[in-house]
Amino acid sequence: MSWQKAGERSRAYRFATLSARGRAARPLRPGRVLAALLLAMAALCPFFLNEFKVGLIALGLTYGLFAVGLDLAWGRAGIVSIGHAVFFGLGVYGVAIAMARDGSPLAGAAAGIALAALLGVAIAAAGLRRSTNPSTMAVLTLAITLLAEKIARSWWSVTGGSTGIFVQPIASTDAYYWFCLAATTFVVGALWLAVLRRPFGNRLVAIRLNSQRAEHLGIPVYRERVLGFALSAAVSAVAGGLAAPLMSSVSPDRVGIVLSTQVLVWVAIGGKGTILGPVLGAMAATYGQDAMATWMGDSYLLLLGVLFVGSVLLVPAGIAGQFRSGPQLVDTAPRAPAPARPGLPRGGDGVVCEGVVKRFSGNIVLDGVDLRVPTGEIVCLIGPNGAGKSTLLNILSGAIACDAGSVTLRGMRVETQPPHRRIAAGLARTFQIPSLFPGLSVSEHLVLARQEAGVRVALPEAYARLEREHGERRVEDLSLSDRRSLEIAMALCASPAVLLLDEPAAGLARNEANRLARTLRALRDELGCAIVCVEHDMEIVRDLADRVVCLHRGRISSEGPMDAVSADPEVRHAYLGLR
Repeated sequence: MSWQKAGERSRAYRFATLSARGRAARPLRPGRVLAALLLAMAALCPFFLNEFKVGLIALGLTYGLFAVGLDLAWGRAGIVSIGHAVFFGLGVYGVAIAMARDGSPLAGAAAGIALAALLGVAIAAAGLRRSTNPSTMAVLTLAITLLAEKIARSWWSVTGGSTGIFVQPIASTDAYYWFCLAATTFVVGALWLAVLRRPFGNRLVAIRLNSQRAEHLGIPVYRERVLGFALSAAVSAVAGGLAAPLMSSVSPDRVGIVLSTQVLVWVAIGGKGTILGPVLGAMAATYGQDAMATWMGDSYLLLLGVLFVGSVLLVPAGIAGQFRSGPQLVDTAPRAPAPARPGLPRGGDGVVCEGVVKRFSGNIVLDGVDLRVPTGEIVCLIGPNGAGKSTLLNILSGAIACDAGSVTLRGMRVETQPPHRRIAAGLARTFQIPSLFPGLSVSEHLVLARQEAGVRVALPEAYARLEREHGERRVEDLSLSDRRSLEIAMALCASPAVLLLDEPAAGLARNEANRLARTLRALRDELGCAIVCVEHDMEIVRDLADRVVCLHRGRISSEGPMDAVSADPEVRHAYLGLR
């Protein structure tokens, strides 16, 4: 049976199963039931509580929206922001300044939100570049919030300095409470439905879990993180604009480090990466903070710090995270199967590198490597450790840039292009240690791969069986062989023209390695793709390769059929240890 027919049978089975599930009554998730109950209870608060407590809960709602904004960056995209209050403060000051000058609060809020989004783009664009460290954003946001607090204290004519800006009390606390509840519900609901339940939300989760693998699926990591941070800043500014009328005065501490630290605590305690946790954490902290401040004075900040450390150590997923169930990703993969396409013609444009040079700290790792691999050919790279094999694969895939030379993929120059553009041009790769997304299931991995490929192709039966039999298992529970198979299956979802494999047989038993070699050759015959494989096992190389290329000291020392290369005296001396 051909792989297309086997794949069609697999799809028919899967679609029939999905249809049967769709006809069955879907069980209500506890989190959604809890959210509906809490929303109903919140709507009734003005009927049972006095004006002060209603105003306090309204402020808690705005802080909850602020926490959701931070969670979009921290909990979803994995961007640590220690100075997020600067965005909240722009919304607060935008409304307060407009009201103080008899302007439109709506216009002031819009200005604050726009400034926050622009500042978010500027900070993320500078702090999330490939050359920066993971701690760069934390330091940069900390510096920005300290600077913003200093400006707010010094710019008397606009911000009122340390005294702040007096805000006229709202006419009806109950009416404004309902407005805050409706606005918060609308913004959170819009985020949930239009962002987090869409491909963009899946991409943020993938980037947080494993940015390297995300980029090699075709996700533009830098762009998506910048957009996510800008959206996070805008949501935080919306929260600030809602909060301003609830404050008797707007002072510089609204953009300062204390509030920035507090919102981190709210998100950590409530639960990162959940839609309900940050809101609950912020509201509980706001309501409880009033009681703690009355009882403990300024010492309540110490208690908040203890709660933060305790939650990170004892309940790292937060309170809401303990009740999370079901998949972390939404199935946004194309539903309709792609039409079967003929295999690529042999000898067509695959991947070509010419004069590739790479140095690390002045040491030459690759020294003028020339390699051409047309479609339909399997080339195995061999050589001693340190010969530059994995470095060459990284340069071909865009994981690192070459210092000189060119890389051409299917006729296009790509040596300056990032990995996601090379993936879009027809390249796919696996890694020496399987690079997967911790915590996600096999099915969720394939959802991401198909989402980014934009098509739903039939997988070879060996990989379709992996999805059928282990679809709901998390990758941590898979054997090494299955993890390697999953990585190859993800690569095949894009129907690549060039497939790069870094030691795919490492750690496999002999029978598994031999089966892998047969599968890869059958895969080449079926798809017509070019395969470049780094491998140390000479038996696998002999079974797999059409051509063997030996690298030694950064140069190609020999290439040709396996028998010819293994008989080369230089190869025998440098790699096989023979004379």
